[in-house]
Amino acid sequence: MKKIILLLALIVVAFTSTGCVQEALVIPVATVSGKVVVPAGKVPTGIKVTVAGESTSSYVNEKGEYSLEFRRSGRFLLIARGREFDVNYVWVDAEIEKTVSAADINVDEKIVGEGLWIATIVDFPTATKFRVTSVSPLWSPELQEMFDDGTHGDKLANDGIFTLRLTNLKTGSQQYSLQYLEEGSETPKTGIKDPHREGERNGYSELIIPESTVKLARGQVTSDLTGINYSEVKLSTKKGSRTIFCDSDGVYSMPMEGNGREYLVFRSANLHIRAIPVDLTTVTVYDVPTTTLSSKKSGEVKLIMVKSDFAEVTNPVVVADFTNWQPQQMYDDATNGDEVAGDGVYTRLFTGIAPGYHKYAFNITDTSQVKDPYQESGDSEYSIILVK
Repeated sequence: MKKIILLLALIVVAFTSTGCVQEALVIPVATVSGKVVVPAGKVPTGIKVTVAGESTSSYVNEKGEYSLEFRRSGRFLLIARGREFDVNYVWVDAEIEKTVSAADINVDEKIVGEGLWIATIVDFPTATKFRVTSVSPLWSPELQEMFDDGTHGDKLANDGIFTLRLTNLKTGSQQYSLQYLEEGSETPKTGIKDPHREGERNGYSELIIPESTVKLARGQVTSDLTGINYSEVKLSTKKGSRTIFCDSDGVYSMPMEGNGREYLVFRSANLHIRAIPVDLTTVTVYDVPTTTLSSKKSGEVKLIMVKSDFAEVTNPVVVADFTNWQPQQMYDDATNGDEVAGDGVYTRLFTGIAPGYHKYAFNITDTSQVKDPYQESGDSEYSIILVK
């Protein structure tokens, strides 16, 4: 046994001393180094460089630098994209056992409400046409043609790199898939994942459509009163988390946030409350049509509740001292003072109420009571409204 062990040891020494083992483990590669350049003041961290038709990829460092290795010589298409930046690409010629520098990949900052897609025949050699199919949210039409003619964001016509730029998209997550046609076939290959996707959600490719950090709703209020100073009119949104007052002429510019539909709620001691929808899906500045407020008549109380302000709302009612604390139904069917049926604003108009200050609250479910987030005033438990 000792002789066998000694013999094996001698064999190992012989191989390692001649370099046979080391040479067998060395795999020659072609190395490509490069840099992704972002606009001044931006940080490239998070940008990923993928290679068309290959599984190789690399994230850039804080300077935008990256390195890739290939097992063969050849010409490669490098594609860079990140959450804050549009996709772009460069070609590079790599050679085994050499390190080459690729040209800089310059990426632009994404534009609010826009998306840019890319597809290549390097990834799908039999393709002749590409399309992008929206999954969530759906576009209209939900299928969009990609272009290789120098338009729609395409850099160079007829180079086998197809591009699509769309504007006025809903901001946030956009799930999609690719499809392509082959020559001589009318049946597309569908449900294809984008090999250069920014991310993935629910099994689909995902692109983040950027939104403005600050949006603006601007407009003017008027009323059936004359000689009124509109600086008493308060505007609020998101349960009063953002509030401003109109100027004396009723003009306002309200900073907004969010991605989609919000409500501006107008309130005054002399005017009935009113909620106006503001759609921030595709714009950063929303021009609100002139809003007419109605004056409080003697004995009237108009209460509204915006459904989207609360996580759960079922069959809402109002309780108040002027109802002897008995629940009274609120409506979203264009009756009982409600303006628009099914718009998510529940309303109740009461008449014949004694003048003075009155307490009230909403029951948004059978067990959950809340104060009016847009109240005129209130105490620790109830909202308070002035009745003329």
